[in-house]
Amino acid sequence: MAAPADNRLPTGESSITIVSIAYFFCVICSYYVIKPIRGSLALELGSENIPILNIFSMISLILGNAAYSWIVGKYKRDIFIPFITRFFVLCLVGFWVIFTFVIPLGGQTAPSSALSSAAITAVAPIAEAHEPAYTGVPAVETSAVQPRPALAAVKVLLISTYYLWVNFFALMAVSMFWSFMNDVFSVEQGRRLYAIIGYGGLVGGLAGSALTSLLVRHIGTSNLFIVAIILLYPSIWCMKFIHKNHYRPEGVVDEDNKPVVPAHPPRPWDGFLSVCKNPILICMALEMFLYTFSSTMFFQQLNRLIESEIGSDVNRKTQFIAGIYGRINIVSLFAQFFVTRLIMMLANPIYGLLLLNLIQIAGTFLTMFNPSLTVVSWIMIIRYALNYSTGRALRELVYIPLDREAKYQGKGFVDTVVFRAGDGLSSVILIGGLGFYSYGTWIDYSIQVAMLIQFYVIIKTAGLYGQRLKPADASDTAPVPAS
Repeated sequence: MAAPADNRLPTGESSITIVSIAYFFCVICSYYVIKPIRGSLALELGSENIPILNIFSMISLILGNAAYSWIVGKYKRDIFIPFITRFFVLCLVGFWVIFTFVIPLGGQTAPSSALSSAAITAVAPIAEAHEPAYTGVPAVETSAVQPRPALAAVKVLLISTYYLWVNFFALMAVSMFWSFMNDVFSVEQGRRLYAIIGYGGLVGGLAGSALTSLLVRHIGTSNLFIVAIILLYPSIWCMKFIHKNHYRPEGVVDEDNKPVVPAHPPRPWDGFLSVCKNPILICMALEMFLYTFSSTMFFQQLNRLIESEIGSDVNRKTQFIAGIYGRINIVSLFAQFFVTRLIMMLANPIYGLLLLNLIQIAGTFLTMFNPSLTVVSWIMIIRYALNYSTGRALRELVYIPLDREAKYQGKGFVDTVVFRAGDGLSSVILIGGLGFYSYGTWIDYSIQVAMLIQFYVIIKTAGLYGQRLKPADASDTAPVPAS
């Protein structure tokens, strides 16, 4: 193992690290307030229709990433990051108005059996009702099932819009934060500090989940949007402080304030081109695609179990889903301290991504034999916890020694379009598979195939990362300054 010789923070670095933690806390805490709302509202449309939403999410992210690539290519980080964050805040205000006055969110309850077979007629159903394969959930007599009334078209449209927006916010806000961090810190700093900065996100997720579980019973689901606004806006102040005062290692010149002289006018497809011409970004894209592909397939099984075992009360579902995310963040805190720190001591930490891969393989095998809500929930908790604590930090290390285009536009493309492409393809497979086979072990086999391919991709990525660092080992690789 090769560990940094000194873990003490140099003068000038401590304040930036603390504010970076606060920045990450604000972003993730606000996200974990609105994330359970997305899950509970999506189930109002029926779990069988969530794959359709994922396909639309993939399409919307292609358009969103094109706009992001153009903005990043035209403006400096101290302009476009606050601008995009304010746009997100304005959207949250709009959703609060919609779900408070246009389609107020209530707490109606209904028999759980009605949920397990419903299809929303305002959204194209992806499969005819049929007997589910073995899922660990007691079978329900067909005659006892009464279909839900079709939701009003406007309600379906607004819920779907919110689902797509949260998916975009989740990926873009977090990707933008880490692109900024990769722009500010060197490789050596990243290995020392990313595990520490990661605590901001983990505590933020834990706090957001706790706030949601606590407040939803007192202020209702719709007023959680106000809470998210209050949490998100201070991230702008944090970003501006870091931009003006960030610590620069000796010999590294910050060129962010120099005039931008791009090789060509900014183009919407610059992110895609950045990935295509860089082998390590191609590997990162494949790794991300396979991760989201398997996650969506696995999460769909959880959605089905939640729909079958929990009533249609929106507040109850919001509280249950928030509880899952709360446990994810508790486990993440321990993993961040023990697992991430140990992996960062490896000569090539990127090999640590294999841990997530192997856990998904083992968890999927377990699900094949015991597909209960408890088992599926805890497998998801463990895998997501390690991804948030360890996987995210390891992936970000790859981007630090790359150029500005790769850090913002290439990374943005991987974190948004490629991420949702995994959702989209898995959703297409789910739509077709559920139409013929219902739920069953075919989903688990699909996940295993994806994980075997990802195993090879991770090894390849780690090799490319090691080769990139070799020439700069002696000079303590610094980031390529952004302009």
